[in-house]
Amino acid sequence: MNKKWIPAIIIVICMILIACAAYFVRPYQTKDPDPKDTVSSPSETKEQPGAGKTEVWINKDVTSVEWDGKRTSWILKRSGKEENVADSGWTLNGEAVTTDHAEMIISKMNAMLTKDSDSSRKASSLKAEVIDSTVTLLSGPDSGDKVYQIAVEPAYPETLWIIPAGESMVYPVALKDVQQLEKEIDQLKTASPAK
Repeated sequence: MNKKWIPAIIIVICMILIACAAYFVRPYQTKDPDPKDTVSSPSETKEQPGAGKTEVWINKDVTSVEWDGKRTSWILKRSGKEENVADSGWTLNGEAVTTDHAEMIISKMNAMLTKDSDSSRKASSLKAEVIDSTVTLLSGPDSGDKVYQIAVEPAYPETLWIIPAGESMVYPVALKDVQQLEKEIDQLKTASPAK
């Protein structure tokens, strides 16, 4: 065999071995490595707030939610069986609201305040943040009470950051989502009391 061909043969053998090793040693892949292809439109993901996240409280255990913010403030409270409270047992700033409205508020807040570890960052990384709102949630003894501050960095006003009390990580939420929730609750505050 001609000595000129030996390096070429060695290179070809090495390339075949590398290709085989890459094929058999590659990381395990699921049947659907790119699940984004299964979503037919961006609007479908918007209809499922908090998808892929873990809820931060059990809705049925909530007894009170207080929102103290720059644009709006309100208190949603589960009341005892009092004559001046509708059958739902819920009031918004002292006015009776339906169970459906109360559950809608609690569910939307749960989705909004849910931790998204994929987008989280350290609270210490926030720059010159300003507190926009404070949310206090009271719930059953198994869930415990929760306090959240919602902050904004002046350099990035379209993104708010959820700061759970006593935790080192913060989670983003779009300003427009917070404003939409505030708008819906303000509309409930001005609507006629539940019958």
